Amino acid sequence: MNVNNTNKNQVTAKTKGGDLRSMIMANMDMFKMALPKAITPERMTRIAMTAVTRNPKLALCNQNSFFGALLTAAQLGLEVNTPLGQAYLLPYDSKNGLQCQFQLGYQGMLELAYRSGQFKRIKAVVVHEGDEFTYSYGLNAILEHTPSGNGNPTHVYALYELTNGGVDFEVWTWEKVMQHGMTFSKSFGNGPWQTAPEEMAKKTVLKALLKYAPKAVELAEAANLDEGIIDKKLVRNDGIAEIVTNIEYTEPVQQQTAVQYAEQDPVNANGKTRSSERQKSGAAAQMSKEQQMANEDEQAIEKFELQQNAMFDIAPEFPM
Repeated sequence: MNVNNTNKNQVTAKTKGGDLRSMIMANMDMFKMALPKAITPERMTRIAMTAVTRNPKLALCNQNSFFGALLTAAQLGLEVNTPLGQAYLLPYDSKNGLQCQFQLGYQGMLELAYRSGQFKRIKAVVVHEGDEFTYSYGLNAILEHTPSGNGNPTHVYALYELTNGGVDFEVWTWEKVMQHGMTFSKSFGNGPWQTAPEEMAKKTVLKALLKYAPKAVELAEAANLDEGIIDKKLVRNDGIAEIVTNIEYTEPVQQQTAVQYAEQDPVNANGKTRSSERQKSGAAAQMSKEQQMANEDEQAIEKFELQQNAMFDIAPEFPM
């Protein structure tokens, strides 16, 4: 071990950590515009510097990428690198040197979903060896899970129930989740994928499920920025990261779905169809409450996209 190089790196990280603090303080007005009332700029600054202290490599990242990732978290009202597990700032070694990557956490995705007001219940669960677990897709979909073991993970499922009664779920095998992480996550070899694999697995399947859910602008934006490099230069003066979302927005289709959960009686509700496994059944003669909500969301999304004039070079985590 080269002690001189180690000491030099520590000094460099400490110096650049001070530079990051100065950069944050110099752009405090931008933080004030981006942050929700529940989080003060001072608290966000303390959280950011604590993250740098715990992971000195963050101080060595490109400053614009660090600031862009931090400002994205601020815009979404999510705390980074805390026990809450809402979001993470992670160093990523690229051909252009160390970059800071914004990564959405499972708890952060739940927070944004509930904040939209469209979800009555939403969660993801890991199934282990020894559990009783049965599921099937189709018009009479079934999802039953009775935890009874603590063996190795076998499946991960995510489910939601909308405030208007619609339900849906998604099931992946553990092998599929891990393969997906290795293929699409730049930080699979370190960070939360290694320290909290089940939480990241739940986020991955939940993110896949939400492709079929009614879209909320804030949630769609977070999913699009997840595991991306956000440059400070592409952040507007009002603190909003300029992006172009690559998520499909579709009208909900009425469907008869029976989903059985272990903790409650079977639920019958009008849900949303998906691919060949989600079949259409019936058409509403009049616009339903769900359709009205979808139209309002689309109008908000159109307004949001009209304000954008730059695109990030971010590889989609869920390719079409």
